[in-house]
Amino acid sequence: MPELPEVETIKLGLQKKITGKTLKNIQILNSKTFFGDEKKVEGAKVKNVWRKAKMLGVDLESNLTLLFHLKMTGQLIYVDKSETDRIIGGHPTPDMKGALPNKSTRVIFEFSNGSKLYFNDQRKFGWVKLLSTDKVGELLAIKSLGPEPLEKDFNWEILKSKLLHHKSQPIKIALMDQTVVSGIGNIYASEALFDAKIDPRRKVSTLSDDEFKKLVKGIQKSLTVSIEKGGSTRAHFVDVEGKKGYFLDYANVYGKEGKKCNGCPGKVEKIQQAGRGTYFCPSCQR
Repeated sequence: MPELPEVETIKLGLQKKITGKTLKNIQILNSKTFFGDEKKVEGAKVKNVWRKAKMLGVDLESNLTLLFHLKMTGQLIYVDKSETDRIIGGHPTPDMKGALPNKSTRVIFEFSNGSKLYFNDQRKFGWVKLLSTDKVGELLAIKSLGPEPLEKDFNWEILKSKLLHHKSQPIKIALMDQTVVSGIGNIYASEALFDAKIDPRRKVSTLSDDEFKKLVKGIQKSLTVSIEKGGSTRAHFVDVEGKKGYFLDYANVYGKEGKKCNGCPGKVEKIQQAGRGTYFCPSCQR
């Protein structure tokens, strides 16, 4: 599943392409993917595209919001009227640059200038919900989320108070809980803990205030660098220009099992935690 940086790169690209455009209609090809009355958006202009954790929102001038979740295999593909300009965000497939719609297309958004936005999803886990803009914050999927780690008011005290609700858990597992921090998954939890020099197996209750401060910096650094590099999961994710993310080329520990640590003479190890692979350096993460 895409993490915060991957969804952020899609948001940034779509902001440039669809903001200001008017929706002509929505064609639903799979009824289990779209929730709401699609006819309500006809003639509505796009005001903004935003991200919350791993979800995308498209605000319309008619006080309506389209909320997207790509889940594991979702794609958003924008194509202009001439079909010469195509941007792709999401799980890459061999047919993503071919004729559209294809067998994975679930919803088609057509704009008044003839351009289209295709929501494709091989496994049908993703969804689109049409909501009143003022009701979006009441949605459980939004309301239950923890703070955004890249917002200005996010700090070590907020992180500490959230994590201490899970004080008996290993810090790596607690950090991936979306009620603690929004958008952090397996990759960035490993990278942030390396940057903070904290062993992922340690219980939350053992961390000092100084370590919480270092952890906040590690979280923000790993996410920011990944956004700059266009995302992380090169084999499974592409940005809105169809380019695969390159963050893993710059990762310190994730996917580096057996390789020399970037911070000491030791080697990176891999262990299993809650069914997920955790990468760390036992020499400098204590």
